[in-house]
Amino acid sequence: MTGLITEISDSIKDYWPPKAVDTLLQENIVFRPKLIRGLPPGARISDGYEIRFAARLEPSQNTSQIADGGNFPIQKDATDRKFTFKTTVFAGSYVVGGLTRYVANSNKASFNGGEMKRRPQEVMSNLGKNIEMTYVGTTGNGIRGYVESEPAANQIKIKQPYGTRLLRPNMYVSERIAAASTVRDTIDLRQLTDVDDDNRTVTYSGADQTPVADDPIYVVPESALAGATLGSMHANGLRGQVGNSDDLLLFHALDRTAAGNRKLNSVVDENGGERRNVSEQLLIRVAHKTARLSEKRPSTLIMGEGQIEKYIEHVAPQKRFPAQGRQRPGKSTGYVISELNFATPYGEMEFMLSFDCLPGEIRGVSWDCFFFYSALDAQWMSGDEATLHLLPGSNGATHKFAWGAYLISIENWGTDYAIAHFVIKDLKDPLLGD
Repeated sequence: MTGLITEISDSIKDYWPPKAVDTLLQENIVFRPKLIRGLPPGARISDGYEIRFAARLEPSQNTSQIADGGNFPIQKDATDRKFTFKTTVFAGSYVVGGLTRYVANSNKASFNGGEMKRRPQEVMSNLGKNIEMTYVGTTGNGIRGYVESEPAANQIKIKQPYGTRLLRPNMYVSERIAAASTVRDTIDLRQLTDVDDDNRTVTYSGADQTPVADDPIYVVPESALAGATLGSMHANGLRGQVGNSDDLLLFHALDRTAAGNRKLNSVVDENGGERRNVSEQLLIRVAHKTARLSEKRPSTLIMGEGQIEKYIEHVAPQKRFPAQGRQRPGKSTGYVISELNFATPYGEMEFMLSFDCLPGEIRGVSWDCFFFYSALDAQWMSGDEATLHLLPGSNGATHKFAWGAYLISIENWGTDYAIAHFVIKDLKDPLLGD
């Protein structure tokens, strides 16, 4: 047998080694590729999967001016804390039937170079996008949206600012009565058969049930996951790492509201829920405050498309470019993302557009204060021999005439210096009707 059947079907891990898998995982995503691999200094692994490291929130400040013959400053300890960081598991899988494997696997019978090649490529790309959505769009609690209402049978309308941004057709979801709690009215492991972005609605499979407003929605791999498991299995999210206690209470297992833990919060600029336009003054103010409190200089502004549009509408038009000689600036409209920069006394901040960012917010980040740990780089795991394996049978049969393969990545990321980043909230956004 020739072609892709010989090349891939019996040894998928050889055909897709970790480097090739990682390339497909990073396709069309912007945040994860910029994370720097490594752990904070002094980090150590304990209990198999927990990583602990120290953080100095405040120096001892054992300094003062003294009078002639006076006492030296009283010695005191610095404000130190110990962080607990956990790795998490991202996984994907696919199955291929016997006829697809042996009959439909050709360039003529299926598109994109054969079904045996297309299916693993889709899984790798989907897994990478799911990781990016988790890292950028969530707080680290795994919640992908909250119920607003039930517009029709088998439908859920998702509240703003989430909308359907973090949900995709064919995902399996679970509605819970509260965060990390029990299932609501058997809405569990329901496949999304339709996602309507304009109306912020999703349609789920199975019997019609009764969603309840403000219930959280999770993406799940199986049914009846315990609330405690659901609340602890998810990777960190940008909206929790760069935020305050309103976004995520426990920061690497430490309470952000506890005495002495102020620097576990990022610089947050809010407006009491009243939305305002992004402005040059607003960006300068938070850049100044972040530099003053942390002595760090955020280098990237991360935002969704709505904030790019508002920036172009309210900030960029204020700038004029002088003509050079007989040349005048071109008449092109629109923008090039690499040409959008915001200057501060500490250097320029580049713009990063992520469609996984929720509307109404802008985050400024210092990349050198992030860390990324990969306990196992993304790779195919299909048994000891890393091959496609026959699936177990049912009704007394030993096997099915079908094969399966599994993709896995064990990783997580975070920041050890939350105050080095900032977030501007309560911003007007076209996606919120502004």
